[in-house]
Amino acid sequence: RRNKMRQALARALRGCESRAFQRWAEQTEKAHMGRALVKRAIGRMSRGKLARCFEQWHAAERHKKRCLMKIAKGAQARAFAKWRHNIALRHKVQRLVVRWAERGKVAAFAGWAAAADRKREQKAHCERILSRMMRRGLRNAWKQWCWIVEDATGCSMDHVRALKDQNARLRRDNERFVRLVDSGEWGRGRVEELTEAGRVLRDERRQLEELIKNIKSEKEGFVKDAMMQAQEARGLKDRLVSGNFVQRNKMTVRGGSSFNTIQRVLKQDMLETGAAARNPQALRAYKVDRLAMNKVSVFSDGEINVQATRAARQEPFDR
Repeated sequence: RRNKMRQALARALRGCESRAFQRWAEQTEKAHMGRALVKRAIGRMSRGKLARCFEQWHAAERHKKRCLMKIAKGAQARAFAKWRHNIALRHKVQRLVVRWAERGKVAAFAGWAAAADRKREQKAHCERILSRMMRRGLRNAWKQWCWIVEDATGCSMDHVRALKDQNARLRRDNERFVRLVDSGEWGRGRVEELTEAGRVLRDERRQLEELIKNIKSEKEGFVKDAMMQAQEARGLKDRLVSGNFVQRNKMTVRGGSSFNTIQRVLKQDMLETGAAARNPQALRAYKVDRLAMNKVSVFSDGEINVQATRAARQEPFDR
């Protein structure tokens, strides 16, 4: 216990000494700061007018230097701006020279781009025409298939739709009757009748679903066959209208025009009145073909392909 008392007294003594030392250090630092402030104030008061003169002279020197630097930098800035303008002008002239030298390439590229756009439009137009023709064949095939199914089954699509409507109506009636039965307004016999009617409706619905499923499967097969036949017919037509004259049925149709008729009438009038003898050069303006010739290919499905042929010019009114 005595040792603990000694330790406590020693710790308290050291704490008092530490606080006293810190207090002495703070007072010493404050005294140093006070002496420094007093010394600075005394120095400023002693300098006085000399310090103010030196500061004014130093400010004047700085202002002089700034003015000289502004003059020098202004000349440099103007020179740099002129240099940049000359460089930009040089680049502009170089670009103009390059464009002038490559004007042929630019025109060729523009022509190629226009041709590519025109080809793309023609391709899209041909695809639309081909798709329209294919859809027309598909529509005809669908109509033909519907007629075949109606003839084979004796049941048309209108009849199928009528059966669907009747089935839906009976279903609604059945649901309404069930609600009535649940409310307790009908007897046991009526419930049995409704149950039997529901069973009949379920059987009819199942038969109708099977019929629709068979019709859809037959439709898909017939559509595939129709598409294959259309592709084969198109290939056959392409071979027929090709340059091979052996594979193509040939028929030449002769035709005329009102313009050719007017030219013949005028030429005949000049010959009859004698104007042709007075001015033989006038007959050259009325050189017309005897007949316009077209090669026509007729296919088995009714499609017609017409190709114009060049006819040799003759003088049918020569005397």
